[in-house]
Amino acid sequence: MIRDLLESEIFKKMEQEYKFLSHAREQMYRLECDDFVILDTETTGLDPVNCEIIEIAALKVHNREIHDIFNQLIKPKHPIPEGITRITGISNEMVEEAPSLSEVAYNFLKFIEGSTLVIHNAEFDISFINQHIFIPRKKEIGNPVICTLKVSRLLLPQLQSHKLGSLAQHFGVPANNSHRALGDVETTNEIWSRFAPMLREKGITTREDLLKAIG
Repeated sequence: MIRDLLESEIFKKMEQEYKFLSHAREQMYRLECDDFVILDTETTGLDPVNCEIIEIAALKVHNREIHDIFNQLIKPKHPIPEGITRITGISNEMVEEAPSLSEVAYNFLKFIEGSTLVIHNAEFDISFINQHIFIPRKKEIGNPVICTLKVSRLLLPQLQSHKLGSLAQHFGVPANNSHRALGDVETTNEIWSRFAPMLREKGITTREDLLKAIG
């Protein structure tokens, strides 16, 4: 009902004369204007218990504009496997002078504090963040998390692959520096910006609507 009103010609004409009415539209479509942190990690393997985080990157996005960047290589306790170096390009030499995760954690937690996280294949990244940052502090991550992999499956069920690279190709988004945390964050942000209007078309206009839709 409210959505129909906002899209009516009568409301649009009134909106031109009474600018304060635009606030109603912003509130209705606030999923596109909300504050988010787009996040990605690189790790030494797939198992969060036995493997480590070697890079974290995040973009703080406000009203669809990037306002801050977090980007940090991390020195693991054990050597980076050669296979991981081939995939990510991150070598043991590159992290030799990098801080440990315990040194990085405080600034990272301050960066994401109070924000909704947008992550591609969020289950993977969150499992590592919980295991190596929150569990040692006897906590669990409390941020709302939007998984763009799940959003992709909701919006684009016809696609054979919902990997980040496949979505970048689908939308014609350059996937620069893939398998590096900041490169993947930039790609995720571009794809998220494509998803927001598609979600609106499906009547999903708030974070709560979306979290419910993707389970």
